[in-house]
Amino acid sequence: MTESVSFDRIADRYDETRGGERRAQHVAAEIDRYLGGARRILEVGVGTGIVASALGDHGRTVLGVDISAEMLSRAHARIGSRIARADAHNLPVPTSSVDAAYLVWVLHLVAEPADVIAECARVLRPSGRIVVLTGRPRTQAEDMGEFEAVLDGLRETRRDTGDAVVQWATAAGLDVVTRRELKTEHWASPVEYADVVEQRTFSFLWDLDDRTWVEVVQPAIDGLRSLPDPTRPRRVVHRRDLLVFQKGH
Repeated sequence: MTESVSFDRIADRYDETRGGERRAQHVAAEIDRYLGGARRILEVGVGTGIVASALGDHGRTVLGVDISAEMLSRAHARIGSRIARADAHNLPVPTSSVDAAYLVWVLHLVAEPADVIAECARVLRPSGRIVVLTGRPRTQAEDMGEFEAVLDGLRETRRDTGDAVVQWATAAGLDVVTRRELKTEHWASPVEYADVVEQRTFSFLWDLDDRTWVEVVQPAIDGLRSLPDPTRPRRVVHRRDLLVFQKGH
């Protein structure tokens, strides 16, 4: 079995390279729509706590788990002691004890995503809901699009497509409530994007072999930096699947 991915190595710059507070608030508002009267809410892969904190603005209290100690140290600053270091495959939560759970761009990072969904279903009370945001984006990025598409191609190994998540959830005894597209956007210049790629900020770049870097990634970096007016921010739009499931009685 492969290992789940920890974000210890980029905890200090995770938020600023993933859209920051603005995107977290947008995502939290979208998740909140499906939580109903849920009081005990679990975020699996809480990271820096940025989404959990934003849900607090909607009157929600979120408990969070993550495998990264560095990310959790930042979550503690946002949501206090309502966090635990734990593996998503073995949640330190009693069976049928939470009203709702959610996972934001997490399932492509875990070793066995089907098992994680089943574990989330275990801790969910009857009629409770799980909200999942998948990790593979469909991206528009103005004139950066050509190079973004090349880099997005390296994400093709991500297994958490909408269809796959539905299959895992159904196997875990969950019913599909909603499946729709979620659009998020931010602004980034070609130079800024080239810099974060060169620094291997994104997890899909961490373990690339040298040949792929030289033949695929470096030409994309060079192409971004050669675009006209490379310091001017461009609008970057990511579209991903948002899925909501409910546990039966």
